[in-house]
Amino acid sequence: METSEKLELVRRYLDRIINAPLNLTAFRDLQEAFTHLYIDSVLAVKPHDLGECFLDVGTGGGVPGVFLAIEFGKRGLLIDSVCKKVEYVRRVCEELGITNVTTMCIRAEDLKNSGNYFESFDSAVCRAVASLATVLELTVPYVKLGGRVLIYKGPGYTEELGNSVNAMKELGVKLSDVRCYSIQGKDRYLLVFEKIANTPEKYPRRAGIPEKRPIR
Repeated sequence: METSEKLELVRRYLDRIINAPLNLTAFRDLQEAFTHLYIDSVLAVKPHDLGECFLDVGTGGGVPGVFLAIEFGKRGLLIDSVCKKVEYVRRVCEELGITNVTTMCIRAEDLKNSGNYFESFDSAVCRAVASLATVLELTVPYVKLGGRVLIYKGPGYTEELGNSVNAMKELGVKLSDVRCYSIQGKDRYLLVFEKIANTPEKYPRRAGIPEKRPIR
């Protein structure tokens, strides 16, 4: 797909989510949404980060999953526990011909019991707001050995990183890169983790536990 075609598709998708009949984003201006949703999703990502198939945990309005699928042409499974959001994203992708995206209404903790998903993705991404240790538990178990986990964070990530050392060790990942970039003068960070060991099959723990009791 040519760059101009990608951008047109992105703008059409953004128009659908900022004017959705449900709350998918706080942005109502197309240019603001383009910057804070699309640019933020793709700017620091490199094509080889994703592999051929990625998982987007807590996708909400399809962010960053839909934009990564458009930009890099990779296949993505986008999951969220709010079914009306997932259904809206699915319907818009279908209408716009975004065929390399699949959606599923499910909590990340329950995905491993819903099919052959454990350690099956080349990568996982998450832009949802939660502690780093929690996000790692909800993403790492689904990534293949040698795969990557990409987590979007703000400036406060360093303290979270310090609190996630045991989670990284337990889940089998190491931090391989921190990419700093700026969105309208605000620093943003993409944390890139590499999976270096298999994750114990008990992870992720049952629904709610990763958030209430992060691995320490």
